[in-house]
Amino acid sequence: MNILNLIKKKKTIAIIGSTLAVLIVAGSVLTIHANAAARVDSYTVVKGDIDQMLELNGKIEASENKTFFADADLKVKEIHVKAGDFVKKGDLVVSFDDDDIERALALLECDVKAKEGGYNNAIQTSNKYSAMYSQASKDLNSYNQQINETEAAIIAKEKEINDRSSKLANEGAKLQVQLIEDTPGSTEYNNHSKLAANNTYVQSYDEELLRLQRELSQLNMHLADLKENKAAAVSEKASSQTGILTDGAKSQLEANKEANAIIDADKKAKIEGAKNGIVATFDGVVTEINVSEGSLVMTGSPIVKVDSLSDVVVRCDANKYDIISIEEGQNAKIKILNTEYTGSVKRVEKMLASGNGASVGVGVEISIDDAKDVILGYEVKAYINTASISDTLTVPRDALISEDDGEYVYVSRDKKAVKTKVVSGVKNDDRVEIVSGLNDGEVIVWSDSKELKDGEDVRY
Repeated sequence: MNILNLIKKKKTIAIIGSTLAVLIVAGSVLTIHANAAARVDSYTVVKGDIDQMLELNGKIEASENKTFFADADLKVKEIHVKAGDFVKKGDLVVSFDDDDIERALALLECDVKAKEGGYNNAIQTSNKYSAMYSQASKDLNSYNQQINETEAAIIAKEKEINDRSSKLANEGAKLQVQLIEDTPGSTEYNNHSKLAANNTYVQSYDEELLRLQRELSQLNMHLADLKENKAAAVSEKASSQTGILTDGAKSQLEANKEANAIIDADKKAKIEGAKNGIVATFDGVVTEINVSEGSLVMTGSPIVKVDSLSDVVVRCDANKYDIISIEEGQNAKIKILNTEYTGSVKRVEKMLASGNGASVGVGVEISIDDAKDVILGYEVKAYINTASISDTLTVPRDALISEDDGEYVYVSRDKKAVKTKVVSGVKNDDRVEIVSGLNDGEVIVWSDSKELKDGEDVRY
């Protein structure tokens, strides 16, 4: 072996030796760190207060809103705002065409006159039929009286005729008896024969009897006319009676007249008011515009909607698990942009809301105290204080370990982490109430970087 090779061999041995030394040192370092106590966070258990906060997602909505409707068939002249604009109380929102307003007033006046004419016509027609009925009633009474008198006269006339006829017949009978008693051919017989023959002629052509019969015929004709007139009066009385307004119908007509007067006065006032256009009645945001300039809007159709900004709420939907812990009046916090507001649960709906055919939860409204510069429809987070506990043991939420068989924390005893079972209560994002398992003054430990083991050395 030459000197050069000897030198190389010594270098190799030196390198190997130094490497082993480094490995040994490194091994000893690793062994030292493996046996070192775990660095942990610690907390001394003390009594304090804790609030349980329930987080809900929601949107800012107006608690008060108003939809303005068309008071008449009018043409929109100009829309002075856009959806999303802020308006103050008294601001002009929509104006209407002046000519259309005048036209609507003229049509209303014509309608008022038509209703007045209809009322007057009904009253006048009723009065006309009432007069006809009254006259027919009078005529009927008169005809009945005349008929009775005429029938009595006919009876009397018939008696006169019968009496006259009986008288002539009796005279003829007496003459026939005389003829029987007289000797035929004698002067008495001849005279009685002439008288008997004359009597027979007189019974048929007696002027007095004929006069009475003519008078009877006239009475019968007059009676027939009276009965015909009576029938006409009865018919007119019956037909005119149907055209007479009853007291109830008159009362109804008067009530309708008064009601129409009130309605028409209201219509006129609304149309007159349209000259001023639609004006915001409170400070708010225009959320809907349902018309366009130049369009014709019909009476009762929605024109514009304004949502108030002075009274806003956060509208949330709580699921079936969260809703059982929410009550009206509970305090709440609302984060809007970079500002946190206080508020309270204002309303909890008593029904399950739905959307697109599926249930989405129970509606909850949270009021916002002194809300300023809020944006309607903006999505926010609300935190409802569902429980508050005072003078109770609490620990950081990060220290609580949940496993299948229960909840645990690590208690520091003799600088070792001792796994201890606990029962928790109220929780929030930061802290947890410990109902049992810990004592006041005990120190608990936990690590965010590793999983602690029961009995493991710790340092904090």
